[in-house]
Amino acid sequence: MLQLPTPASQEPSPIARTKSPCKTCQWCFANCGLTLGMNILAMSWIVSDRPSWLCRWMSMMAAPGEKVDRTASSNPDLHLNRATLHKYEESYREALEGFSRAAALDPAWPEPLQREQQLLEFLDRLTSLLESKGKVKSKKLQSMLGSLRPAHLGPCGDGRYQSASGQKVTLELKPLSVLQPGVNRGAVVLGKVVFSLTTEEKVPFTFGLVDSDGPCYAVMVYNMVQSWGVLIGDSVAIPEPNLRLHCIQHKGKDYSFPSVRVETPLLLVVNGKPQGSSSQAAATVASRPQCE
Repeated sequence: MLQLPTPASQEPSPIARTKSPCKTCQWCFANCGLTLGMNILAMSWIVSDRPSWLCRWMSMMAAPGEKVDRTASSNPDLHLNRATLHKYEESYREALEGFSRAAALDPAWPEPLQREQQLLEFLDRLTSLLESKGKVKSKKLQSMLGSLRPAHLGPCGDGRYQSASGQKVTLELKPLSVLQPGVNRGAVVLGKVVFSLTTEEKVPFTFGLVDSDGPCYAVMVYNMVQSWGVLIGDSVAIPEPNLRLHCIQHKGKDYSFPSVRVETPLLLVVNGKPQGSSSQAAATVASRPQCE
């Protein structure tokens, strides 16, 4: 039975219960708060839906100039870390702006510019592969799509899928082109892998998915072990897909593409088989005090 992963315990962690990382000064908030925020983001990958406390934390990070004093808002570390949070939330425009702002605040610091260039290169490669459907020749692509079978849905096609509420749900197979932004409840998509793409950080694992309806969508998988992946030609089913529509403009470049965000490989069915627990990376959080 395929079911959504749930946290090992419902008791919130000390990090999750923390509402403010430091109450003594706004400067400490800028410097130690984002370290905590990055840890919270890492912890959030073990669940399928964004916890409300992570959403609140991201809101706190959204406008540093409004949350901290002017000195802190001019801190390049603050902008770099906030941009990194945006990147993993797939808010790419905000991530690029943050990296660019950090670089402008500290021109001698190479990391922000490197991060900005890496993200731009990733988006360049991704959009090129999506447009060309992985450069797979038309005849081969038609052969791949012709081999799709209902059996490739695995538990998503026989009524054994269990939703986050614990209820068994019968999913309706839908083409990628009819998905709506957000989580598409009660739906499942099935397609063929036409390319894969990884970044230097190895997260997310990104691949292109094409179904018989034609378009190619990016699928971005988080919280997987480094050895996990899919191959060109694999059949992949995604239950209740979470669709994102990206429209990004940055320094004269424009990117527009759809993607499906998958929080854990446990949600995927590859060649008719659910992915085992060994495909999911264990959550490891390390932190150290940054202020008194």
